[in-house]
Amino acid sequence: MQPLRLTFLITSLRDGGIETVLLEYLQHLAEDPRYRLTLAIASYMGDLEVYRERIPEGVRVCYLVQVAPLVYVPQQRARRRLGGAIRLWDQLLANPLRRWLVQRGIQRLEAETDIFVDFDTCAYSYLRSIRRPKVAFLHFSLEQLMQQNARRTRRIGRMLPAYDRVVTISHAMRAEAEQLFPELGSRLRVLYNPKDLTRLRQRASELPEDLRIERPYLLAVERLEESQKDISTLLHAYALLQREYGVEEQLYIIGKGGSEAELRQLAAELGIADSVCFLGFISNPYPWIQRCRLMVHSAKFEGLPTVMIEGLLLGKLIVASDCPTGPREILEGGAAGMLVPVGDAPAFASAIHRLLTDEAYARELALGAALAAGRFTFETIAPQLDELFLGLAQGKA
Repeated sequence: MQPLRLTFLITSLRDGGIETVLLEYLQHLAEDPRYRLTLAIASYMGDLEVYRERIPEGVRVCYLVQVAPLVYVPQQRARRRLGGAIRLWDQLLANPLRRWLVQRGIQRLEAETDIFVDFDTCAYSYLRSIRRPKVAFLHFSLEQLMQQNARRTRRIGRMLPAYDRVVTISHAMRAEAEQLFPELGSRLRVLYNPKDLTRLRQRASELPEDLRIERPYLLAVERLEESQKDISTLLHAYALLQREYGVEEQLYIIGKGGSEAELRQLAAELGIADSVCFLGFISNPYPWIQRCRLMVHSAKFEGLPTVMIEGLLLGKLIVASDCPTGPREILEGGAAGMLVPVGDAPAFASAIHRLLTDEAYARELALGAALAAGRFTFETIAPQLDELFLGLAQGKA
């Protein structure tokens, strides 16, 4: 039997959660002789590709656009350094040529592909003419996306029926998709973001030289983008923890993003700048997760935050915003961690204080977390993944 040829498509390979999940899939599937993998990356991002070395050796990597003048704008946009003249040049000349190169690249890959996997759901316009089976992955709450960008959500609704399978990463997301786009019907599947537990524990054992890891601390790992995340509420909660509860643990924040300057300013205004450490991007955050007192996750909306799954698997207690979608499902409605209303700093502070001081309750949640964590390992998810790809290749409904 010939291996099933899967081509994964993604816009770029940077440092986000979607890329982290993609790498988990590639690492797992590359070890399975039933699959042959290609990763097609739309734009080469140079030194921004911090995860490039984690792509398994058995995966063929294709950059669809690699010419320096054409990838300059995507790279500068990611660095937030675009001027008006460059934007105009890109709109009139570079972007049309970039799109043509992506289209041509995907067409060339068609003969070498059995199934296309559009991992960030950005390749619809290029895949319309492709006759191979197509799978789309959705990573964010559709209802929240509709509220923030109704035009984009309607566009997603028009394009999703063109895919043979549409994967949501939580059951809550599937319910949203069924309500918003009932025509998808049986094409919908749910796959939790999976983790290789052995690899995760190995990476967690690789201690950094940074001595701050030896201090007692609370930990948040998320992009510093207030359009989706809600670090500002976390900072207000931490200020309350210091002022009203006398908490001595520092707050460490791993991640970077466009809101970092305003968040640093907020920490200064709240008088907590000396106790809040913005650690920036860390390619291996798992030793920091392993050693924290507890994890905190504050967001306005999600899909299925992988870092919370990683925290559960590493045995950490978690306090999270009860935002759509993901945290409630990961934490089993509160049986595996504490959920607080979005934007409620006093509730966040109270929940953190309770987990730090109520040992009996912390033990109860730790037991629930241990039971919940097994849902997110490859041992559980691999059969569903095989059904998705092998079933689709065999023409099963």
